[in-house]
Amino acid sequence: MRNRVLIKIIYLIFISLSLHASDERLLDSANAYNLINRTNKIPQSIIINSSAIIVFPTFVKAGFILGATVGRGVMLVRDEDSKEFIDDRITYHQNSVWSVVPVRLGGATIGLQVGYENNFIVMYLMNRGIIKDIYDNKFTLNASTSVSFMDHSANIGTMSDIGFSDIYAYTNNTGFFAGANLGGSVITVDDKVKFDPNSYGYRQLLQAVSVVK
Repeated sequence: MRNRVLIKIIYLIFISLSLHASDERLLDSANAYNLINRTNKIPQSIIINSSAIIVFPTFVKAGFILGATVGRGVMLVRDEDSKEFIDDRITYHQNSVWSVVPVRLGGATIGLQVGYENNFIVMYLMNRGIIKDIYDNKFTLNASTSVSFMDHSANIGTMSDIGFSDIYAYTNNTGFFAGANLGGSVITVDDKVKFDPNSYGYRQLLQAVSVVK
């Protein structure tokens, strides 16, 4: 009897810690998104026309000759673009046009690179096909995907000023990392994480992206 009670207590503690960790990821993502939007002149047309937004509040690149890239974050998908991907990995809030999916990023690089960098990054996905590839765990950032890394100092008003890309990415760009990039990195759904659409972090994230719908 005592063993059963102990097992239940351990299980409840594990669930509580898991929910806290997922809520912390949501809060960190909301803060990263807000900061990126405050410090960058992001064209409204990019935000409005994006099918999804990926936020990695923790995006680590480290290496010495051999390098690694690791990130944990969220993907917000517009409801009209998520209907065909409905499964238990996606969560919804009844008062939002967005659904939220936990995602992760990983990759390895070989070449002249020395350093360590811990940033956050926001990606606007303009190509709906990328969403499906992420759901199918087969999306890789490579030459077949056009990615524009935007300069926060650029005076850009519309997408016509920069041309079309599959992804527009913004980062806080701190630290030092020579010779490294995102080439070969894989973005997949993080199946080990489940978000609570009624949590504080979830609401904060939706509030952050609801400035422009």
